[in-house]
Amino acid sequence: MVDPFPYWMAFLACLVIFGLIGVFFLFRDGLQVTGLSNRVPWGLWISIDLSSIALGGSAFVFGAMVYILQMKKYEAVGKLAVLLGFLGYSSAGLILLMDLGQPLRFWHPVIFWQPHSLLWEVTMCVVLYLTVLVIELLPILLEHPIFDEHPLWKEFPFIAKIAPYTKTITHYVHKFGLGLAILGMTLSLLHQASLGATYAVLYGRGIWFNQSAPTQFVFSAMSGGISLLFILSIFVFRVMRPGIVKDEIFYNIARLAGAVTLLLTYLKVWDWAVSNYYSFNEQITLQTELLNKIAPYSLSFWLGQALFPAIAGGVLLNAKKIKNFKILMAVAVLPVVSTIITRWNYNFSGLIGSTTYDPYTPIVRLNSYTPTWVEFAVGGLVISYWLIAFSLATRYLPFGNPEEHKSH
Repeated sequence: MVDPFPYWMAFLACLVIFGLIGVFFLFRDGLQVTGLSNRVPWGLWISIDLSSIALGGSAFVFGAMVYILQMKKYEAVGKLAVLLGFLGYSSAGLILLMDLGQPLRFWHPVIFWQPHSLLWEVTMCVVLYLTVLVIELLPILLEHPIFDEHPLWKEFPFIAKIAPYTKTITHYVHKFGLGLAILGMTLSLLHQASLGATYAVLYGRGIWFNQSAPTQFVFSAMSGGISLLFILSIFVFRVMRPGIVKDEIFYNIARLAGAVTLLLTYLKVWDWAVSNYYSFNEQITLQTELLNKIAPYSLSFWLGQALFPAIAGGVLLNAKKIKNFKILMAVAVLPVVSTIITRWNYNFSGLIGSTTYDPYTPIVRLNSYTPTWVEFAVGGLVISYWLIAFSLATRYLPFGNPEEHKSH
């Protein structure tokens, strides 16, 4: 049987090359090669950025479960969650590097503090949390059999020399696992909530202006992140590495994803009712009407953020009764898509249909935005990076007992 892995990697490499061409034009000519403007400064890239951060939300959840709650039976899945968290946050960092008008000044927020800015707080939390994820990822890398009496030691003697140090590093990372889990959970909750608060404090953006946005962003990251973890854990631990994780663990992950998804759907429907049904804010009504003229805004909410997630939540919550992984994986896609739709709607709803800031004569106006090929190329580059790193990690890194990987 032909191994499809080299062809898959070659395909992703082509996307990377195309993306690098887009990066060249972006760095040469600046943001004028994009469809962004002063009225719509956040576009496709920020939607990918917010989605990748949200879909890495399983890392802080399972870090807390394994180290704080001492649920060691989830340790193998927790390692995969850490990988997804790292890939999500590093992808967001790559996107932000492209989205900055002055990419060489990416380090400025770390040096020049703006403590009254929500986006500065988000930036600092993301930088610190990405550092925590790198530290948590180290044991997975250093437990590779190459550092334990591997045949490559004869060809590369330096590996044998550094092998003892890898054991020491792994020991200390595990020793401080509880502290790292607490720190990671704190930083992740802070910035996920602050992302929602960034929209919620903008009074001039009527659709964005709701005080439950921070809570919704946290639960949205948990719903989409845990659902994605469930899908990929089935792929990794039942197809690629069978026997490491018991079926009971998969059912529990699905049930957790279902419970969080149902809770999030409940909050979203109540938030819609407060903003649209119980409120008599004419600006929100006008913005919604404008958005519905050019895009299926309301339809995307009722189908993508309410109905389908409610169905998915109910099915996943009954995973132990269904016991069909194909059905459960297909259904788990819905919360993942819902999370992406949520980020997309939040990103554009207040920019495309926006209210002027004149307190005496507020006007709702319709702005326009169309991504250019450069934006799609760069977006494809970052997504390809995620897929390449995930493919290589799941193929070569040990997620269970390091002994099980020595035969590869």
